[in-house]
Amino acid sequence: MQPSKRLLKVYFCAMFEPTVFLTILIGLFSLINPLSALPIYIGLTQDYTEENKLRTLKKACVYILIICLVSYYLGVYLLNFFGITIPALRVAGGLIIFRSGWQLLNLKHKKEIRGNLNDSGEKKEDISFSPLAMPLLAGPGSMSFLITLFSNRSDSVSEAFWQDVSAVTAIIIVAVIIYFVFKFAPRLMKYTGQAGLTSLSKVMGFIVIGIGVQMIISSVTMVVKTIYADLQPF
Repeated sequence: MQPSKRLLKVYFCAMFEPTVFLTILIGLFSLINPLSALPIYIGLTQDYTEENKLRTLKKACVYILIICLVSYYLGVYLLNFFGITIPALRVAGGLIIFRSGWQLLNLKHKKEIRGNLNDSGEKKEDISFSPLAMPLLAGPGSMSFLITLFSNRSDSVSEAFWQDVSAVTAIIIVAVIIYFVFKFAPRLMKYTGQAGLTSLSKVMGFIVIGIGVQMIISSVTMVVKTIYADLQPF
């Protein structure tokens, strides 16, 4: 192996952290949770032809990709424009994510907007952006997660770069997974059934609640440390 290639491999292995990538991937997939949205998707597209289903699904995945990327890269700046601090964002995002996980555990996730989704699906021919991409899949929980993730980026250029790589790769992978999950939705429903999807949603609910609690604890700890440092005499 040439020295330059060896150095490049060492640099990649030293900077890319698989644990960070897996944390982002699992967290984002758990928050979006396409499995719990399968029954609603099947109901909204039951009168569609296969061609229309694929077209709608492709557009929805592109919209999800755009929503997640915009939330990750621009969300913090939009919040700063409105004067919302990072600790406040973390608390709010943690509460939203905790609520999403609680709804998953109590079988309420995606159901509280089911009636509105069905009505809008009947009135609108194109459901790829609303209600399918947002708020059914890329909702407040996933957007809060990505915004908070970007706000926690390291000041180091190289570490921030590799976090961006991990985040963007995770977003793309989740979008691809959503495409195939929804494409084979009837088969999945046939083999797993509603009970299987419910069990998987409960498991994801535990993960989502853990993410929300950790975000709240981290933000409160940061605020307490800041107040304690300000109270210390010079």
